[in-house]
Amino acid sequence: MIKTAAHWVALVSLCTACAEQSPVAVTVSPSPEAAISQPAAVPDLGVERGQGCPPGMVRVHGEGTVGMRGQPYGIIPTRHLATVDAPERQCSAAVAGTRGATACWVQTDQVDPVLTPRTVSVPDFCIEALPFPGAGAEYPVDGMTAGTVALLDELLATGRLGSRRLCTTTEYQLAVAGPTSNLRFVYGDIADSGRCQAGQAIGSDPDCRNPETGVFEYGAIHSHWTRADSSFVASACAKPPCKGAGNRVLKVGAFVVAGGTNRVQTRQAPLTPHTWHDHGEPADPGCGDQGWDDQVAICATPDARYDQPAWPVALEAAESAWAAFGAATRAQGRITDGIAQGLGRPVCPEVPR
Repeated sequence: MIKTAAHWVALVSLCTACAEQSPVAVTVSPSPEAAISQPAAVPDLGVERGQGCPPGMVRVHGEGTVGMRGQPYGIIPTRHLATVDAPERQCSAAVAGTRGATACWVQTDQVDPVLTPRTVSVPDFCIEALPFPGAGAEYPVDGMTAGTVALLDELLATGRLGSRRLCTTTEYQLAVAGPTSNLRFVYGDIADSGRCQAGQAIGSDPDCRNPETGVFEYGAIHSHWTRADSSFVASACAKPPCKGAGNRVLKVGAFVVAGGTNRVQTRQAPLTPHTWHDHGEPADPGCGDQGWDDQVAICATPDARYDQPAWPVALEAAESAWAAFGAATRAQGRITDGIAQGLGRPVCPEVPR
């Protein structure tokens, strides 16, 4: 995903009803740093504990059909242009000229795949109802790179945080789109410029939510790291084997980024869970702010012990460690700080404080 300053300047408001084809207003997006606001009051989001999931997680049924239905985008290609100068100005015409479109997509020099509908079946799973580090927090300013997601995966594999793990890409799609509703966007099929605003505390918009599964914001503001599973790999592009922007052949187990962001000028389809991209193999040290758009999707295997009135000591310890991981991330606004605390060693010593 391109992270130059030129690609932060255009954020396009979306049509609110595809039948009306109303004009698309152009506004200016803040820089990555400015988009991280101070914590704000968050309404009661009604996330209920139960069904064997850790606190803050919801259980999702693992069968359904997921993938992009139809064409909700007015597309503006730019690859053929020698100079790309404010292509977002063409959004109104592109949306109005595309039947059923409610969103604008200014494609960059490379375009990542949009996932078409497929029937999937995975075991029921738990997923964080609100993206990490949770309701009322700010998104980490460092986001994640292929290198730091590998470090997080190392931490999760220790078991210190319980059964938590990276979501698979199919789990992510199921949770965000809904196994029966298969929405285009987390909140519905029609893009709404009033939903899912950047720069607010996580959970600030109670309507930026899938009404079937109860998850918030995924793929509407940031994209999220996941682990490639076999169902996803087999259908990740029109003619497998597939490659994303990282130019490596997609394989089961690879770290990939699922979902779009709220930026209109991007390689992956904006605002939807039905798209993915790749940043290649993890690099060392792999730290920095280049991954600001790319957060993390955390899932877990259901465990009936979570529904007991009193938890076993090991479970209490895991939940305490998870709380500490989140607190360390929120304290400095960097997920690498949480990873360093969890692993017990510095992971990004070159990043200035």
